[in-house]
Amino acid sequence: MPKTTERPKKTPNQKPQAKDTKNVNKKPAASQQQGQKKPSDNKKKVNQQIKKQQQKDRPKVTNDKGSRQRQTKTTKGGAQQSKQTLELIMKSKFLSPDKKTPTEIEQQICSHLVDLEASSKDLKPHLRDLGIVSARQVQISPTKHAIIIFIPYVQHEKWHKIQDKLVHELEKKFSGQHVLFLTQRKVMKLNEIKNNYPRPRNQTITAVHESILEDLVYPVKIVGKRLRFRVGGKRLLKVFLDPKDSKEIEAKLQTFEVVYQKLTKKEVKFLFPRSVI
Repeated sequence: MPKTTERPKKTPNQKPQAKDTKNVNKKPAASQQQGQKKPSDNKKKVNQQIKKQQQKDRPKVTNDKGSRQRQTKTTKGGAQQSKQTLELIMKSKFLSPDKKTPTEIEQQICSHLVDLEASSKDLKPHLRDLGIVSARQVQISPTKHAIIIFIPYVQHEKWHKIQDKLVHELEKKFSGQHVLFLTQRKVMKLNEIKNNYPRPRNQTITAVHESILEDLVYPVKIVGKRLRFRVGGKRLLKVFLDPKDSKEIEAKLQTFEVVYQKLTKKEVKFLFPRSVI
């Protein structure tokens, strides 16, 4: 008879050793891990936050074609807006019925008027509805120039209210050049008269030349006039101004004389009398 080997019987309380090793290597519960956080984890989070802030602060450099196209579109849009604003400025401040495109000096004057309207509270309500007809630059001497601004006849009374402040501000922006305001007037010729109607007095040559004198000197008053006849038929007009404002206008007398001569082709001399005539 073959020998039978008897296996040892398993007791219900006995457990294999392999299972005991697994129980030893088990991880602790999640509640225990949360209570025992390592200090290295906090440092990692702080470093990550610092890196994110640094990335935000750095300027973004993109070499993609799409980003370049967007930048070009934005620049084109800004250029179009600037052109539109310039056109609106010219329409609002340039009131010439003959010209459509203003010159460089006229563009500068219109832009300065718009800047003054936006910056100064005193001039804003007055400049809102005002505009210019044309402008010219006149050479008085090899080192001195003057700017003549022609304004519409309908608005000349409104311009006179703010003329002192405007002249002071515009002379600053034009680097010391003298600025003069003259109303646009028309001389009616005899050929233009129709149906034998009388010519209006304010459109004759003498009336227009007298009004030019008053506009040149404004706000100073003209106290007296003398007409001198020279040998050979030449004439010299002497204009006496109020001596109260002699300190303010004494430097501009030469510009008044040159401008009046170029506009009317007549010689004039501005003087301050010792006693009021």
